[in-house]
Amino acid sequence: MRLPSLNLRYKLFLILLSSLFLGLGVVGTALYFQFESFLYQRVKNITATYLDLAAQSIDNEKIVADESLYLKGFVDNIATKTACRVTIIDQDGKVLADSEIPINGLPMVENHINRPEIQTSLHSSYGFDLRTSQTIKEKLLYVSRAVYQEDVHIGFLRLAVFSNSTNEMLTTARRYFIVAGILIFVLSALLIMPLSRNITENIKDLGLKARQIADGDLDVRIKLRTNDELKELGSSLNEMAIKISGYLRRLAQERQDLNTVLSSINEGIIAIQANQRIIFFNNQALKLLDCHEETILEKDYHQIIENKHLTSLLDNFFKKPFLISDEIELSRDKILEISMIPFNLQDIQRKGVVLVLRDISHYKKLEKIRRDFVANVSHEFKTPLAAVRGYSETLLDWGLEEPEMSRKYIQKIIKQSHQLENLVSDLLQLARIERLQNIELRGFQPDAIVNDVVSQYMELAQAKDLELTVKLQSGRYQILGEPEMFRSIIANLVDNAVKYSTQGGKILVHTQINGAYCIFSVQDTGIGIPENEQGRIFERFYRVDKARSRQIGGTGLGLSIVKHLAELQNAEIWMQSKVDTGSIFSVKFPLSASATIS
Repeated sequence: MRLPSLNLRYKLFLILLSSLFLGLGVVGTALYFQFESFLYQRVKNITATYLDLAAQSIDNEKIVADESLYLKGFVDNIATKTACRVTIIDQDGKVLADSEIPINGLPMVENHINRPEIQTSLHSSYGFDLRTSQTIKEKLLYVSRAVYQEDVHIGFLRLAVFSNSTNEMLTTARRYFIVAGILIFVLSALLIMPLSRNITENIKDLGLKARQIADGDLDVRIKLRTNDELKELGSSLNEMAIKISGYLRRLAQERQDLNTVLSSINEGIIAIQANQRIIFFNNQALKLLDCHEETILEKDYHQIIENKHLTSLLDNFFKKPFLISDEIELSRDKILEISMIPFNLQDIQRKGVVLVLRDISHYKKLEKIRRDFVANVSHEFKTPLAAVRGYSETLLDWGLEEPEMSRKYIQKIIKQSHQLENLVSDLLQLARIERLQNIELRGFQPDAIVNDVVSQYMELAQAKDLELTVKLQSGRYQILGEPEMFRSIIANLVDNAVKYSTQGGKILVHTQINGAYCIFSVQDTGIGIPENEQGRIFERFYRVDKARSRQIGGTGLGLSIVKHLAELQNAEIWMQSKVDTGSIFSVKFPLSASATIS
């Protein structure tokens, strides 16, 4: 069964206690053995002193004579005074007297010449040995010395200290050491507990704050109530958090600046790494790809890009990275120019791609308009010129001999010349208008201009049996614009209404005040414009009925001129039309600040 893991506090507590226990054990054992050595050395020294005194007081002649009674009395007397066992041994190792053995028991005592203390005393002043006596079966400390008479070795004098008292002192010492060790251990444990708690709380707080910093909360600061290495570590983490916070702020600012720049450009940018995952994009890219997801990061580009041509180009790029530039058609009205640029990420061998998307629909449309314009201009000039040439060749061939026929063809040539003149005039006017950018707008009263334009076309309207009427807003008011440009707008609209209205029709020019704007409308009961043609009605040279337009002398530029003039004056133009019912062309001008309506 696996034991549950302990937290740092208990681990530290157990480590300190174990270290303390081991230290106390080692120190206590060393002190005990040192005390034991000191005690035995002290006993040796005392016993040696006793031995010297005994040697000085003994009659050496008695040892030589082996007088048992004297020797027995001597050892008993010394034993009583010193509390030691006293033994006298001759030079051959025979025991002559022993305080623990009666005289009649001496013959049974074995020879002592080979005892360690006896052998040692032969070569030094004293011989020492600690062992259990084979004679009396007790543990004794033996101290012996050689006895001389006139420099002649005559025997040995030996004292043996009973170890009972020494053992009692050692036992007492052991008891004291153990009790002292326990007390020190308990007191130390009581001191270690708050210390370990303080250390672990600091470490726990340090770890908690470090985790918060790692999780991104860089405003956290570590405050420890200590002056040790943990405080230095906390200070280092605080400094690191401050630096990281500064780095991240700068990185975020740089990223924001980069995103702002990339978002402000018209090109869409998508970065795709080698695993075909998107790692960067700007909003323009989503807009150009008609993607409605908020983010496409870390998504496979096959999930985002639906155009098969584009995905096929990307697939080919990742098979063989190289610079790619192409045009793709996402829809009928949207054409994109794409560029694929390889790039390398650090530590990644395979190449990624930066996909740049540029919407060139407008340029393609302008290019088409330019081509159509050139073709239309050529066609518009070619038709009257061909007619003039044809009529001229006819006159040269046979028309000059017949005055009536000559007059007829000359009138047709003059009509085509007028058509060419009108076409050139409209083209020049349109070119001048397009060159204008900022014009000075001022407030003026439009009623007089409208009435003047209508009066100019009244005769043409009456010739076609058209009812041309004006209904102006009552009261004094002014619009903000340019008077001559305003005149051209009204004139072109009235001219179109007169040209394209059928005989017996009606034309109404009227105004209406709507809030801060004045709306000028030209309404006719002409042929009308089909709904599918209305979106192109303001294009150059665009005619709904080309044959009819040329027949009545139209150039196809009038409404284009009207649109450009309206835009220059911050006006808005629109139309409403229904085939065989008629059309309404309206232009909305802002009222001047000084306008008053009654």
